[in-house]
Amino acid sequence: MNEKLVFPSEEWIKDYCSRLSTSTEYGRLGKGWQEPIQFKVDDLANININLEFKSFILNLKDGKCEGYRLVGDDAESAPFVLNATYSNWKKILEGKVNPTQAMLTGILKVKGNMMLLMKYAAAATEMVKTAESISTEFKV
Repeated sequence: MNEKLVFPSEEWIKDYCSRLSTSTEYGRLGKGWQEPIQFKVDDLANININLEFKSFILNLKDGKCEGYRLVGDDAESAPFVLNATYSNWKKILEGKVNPTQAMLTGILKVKGNMMLLMKYAAAATEMVKTAESISTEFKV
């Protein structure tokens, strides 16, 4: 049995980036996307997890993840920022909440060009499917 990776540990992020890069479906749906996306957890300080970073950025380009960056400073951000509570990230990553619906209802707060994000809604859904394939442990 595979070892569970804790969300959002560096090991989980690294595995996620790798899976996105090898996903044929994400590669097809994400073609044309050129911007990094930052993932933030609102209440990370309240979760029983010891991380040396506050958020992470995936360098996404043309349906591939070209790497990631751990961000320790609140001042640093990417052109697109997705922000939710830990429990809401859990719901999204477990497939209980559709990512597009989460954006439209405010469960997932978005900074960046919403029209561009909506154009890639199918790619966002595929990103969640890819995240669901990771054997994940949540600390909630």
